[in-house]
Amino acid sequence: MQCSKALFLYRYYPQYRDPLPPSRQAALNRGHDVGVLARQLYPGGTDATLGSGPRSAEAVERTKQLITSGAEVIYEAAFVYQDVLVLADILVRNGEAWEVYEVKSSLRTSLSNQQDAALQYYVIAGTGLAVSELALIHINGSYVRNGVLNIQQLFKKSSVLAYAQSQFSNIAARIEEQKQWLNAPQIPEVKVGARCFIPYSCDYMGHCWKHLPQPSVFDLAGMSRADQEVLYAGGIHTPEQVPVSDEMPPLARLQIATRKSGKPFVNREALRKYMATLSGDLDFIDIENFQPAVPRFSGTRPFMALPFAYSLHRRRQGEAEPVHLSFLAEPGEDPRTEFIVQFLAHTAGENLILAYDISAERYSLQQLALQFPEYAAEIKQRLDRLRDLMQPFAEGWYHDPAQNGSISLKNVLPALVPELSHAALVIKNGSHAMAVYDQLHLETDMFAREERKDELREYCRLDTLAMVRIFEVLEKAAM
Repeated sequence: MQCSKALFLYRYYPQYRDPLPPSRQAALNRGHDVGVLARQLYPGGTDATLGSGPRSAEAVERTKQLITSGAEVIYEAAFVYQDVLVLADILVRNGEAWEVYEVKSSLRTSLSNQQDAALQYYVIAGTGLAVSELALIHINGSYVRNGVLNIQQLFKKSSVLAYAQSQFSNIAARIEEQKQWLNAPQIPEVKVGARCFIPYSCDYMGHCWKHLPQPSVFDLAGMSRADQEVLYAGGIHTPEQVPVSDEMPPLARLQIATRKSGKPFVNREALRKYMATLSGDLDFIDIENFQPAVPRFSGTRPFMALPFAYSLHRRRQGEAEPVHLSFLAEPGEDPRTEFIVQFLAHTAGENLILAYDISAERYSLQQLALQFPEYAAEIKQRLDRLRDLMQPFAEGWYHDPAQNGSISLKNVLPALVPELSHAALVIKNGSHAMAVYDQLHLETDMFAREERKDELREYCRLDTLAMVRIFEVLEKAAM
């Protein structure tokens, strides 16, 4: 539904598909695990795909046999109608009819989830099976674990039967339209634009976007995808070609100006005032959280941010190199108490604490103060000392053309300190770090487990060392 070209490439040119990033793979793994867990709502069922591939005629035939033989619950029930294959996560017999459940590993459902379920209903009903209920099962965000996991409270159900029935004719028309696309003699011509991101980032952007210049107008900071698409459709392909106006986001104007000049923009007066507020010894901190969809520890909710690691570089006046301190929680154990104890010990004193994008670290510490009131006063003292190293970039006091309009640490670092890079690391970003730690408690190989932990430590170490080096660049620029 998102793009006819993507559908065509998916069917005939799978080799053009972009490599799956670790964060995306983690999301797929999470979806599978939550789907299997939800089966406990309707236990005792049979997986129709066992012993065969899910996209196979065998799965469809086995589903028919299970229905005919009187099965009460079927998992991954496979149906084909009008050459469209669907697999229902959970199929439950209800008298002469069946209830169909699609499981989503999210806190709420979206329109695309409803459309997914509606297509399942269309195909299943089209085969002649009577459907008395169609519902989305998703995670209950208000559930708090207390001891043993309560499956009934963990999940919520939302009926979408009425919606699916209202979409019957639309789905039939779309299927015919998509069959025409798939029978086309060549790849459909579809221009790149906002559709490549809605509702999901397309898996074929590496192929479809390779003709664009780097950077392109789709990299303009702060502009909507729709506005970027208008510029591109009008023949404006690079930031340098964009006519500057007062209505444009400030960062986009800076991005264009520095791209044209080839030099960094520095508001020295504002930068000096900012740097003057940061004196004495400084602690540069980065906190890493993971967010398990299914709460593992008592007192936690689904997707609650749990801090599992931090890196701290202490910059002492008069010393050339900073001192490094760090913490990494043991996978599989509730990390919060040990995290608090170590963090408070390492940040004792009066040093200002710098984070890059203060909102993330502030939120982590505020949540810990609420969850562990016995440490609230000490945590508040750290919060009062917290300062944001991203501010000069967010305010536009410093902008390098190599930032390409971005103020994220991963873009600012190579622009200002090219000798430091995340590219050589095994773990390259926070999403990947979170995914690695989230699954590390399942690792049974002791050596592999220690290797992953070392990779996590090195990623965290580089983040705070990067902050120190960026701070040094700002110091020189403010002179």
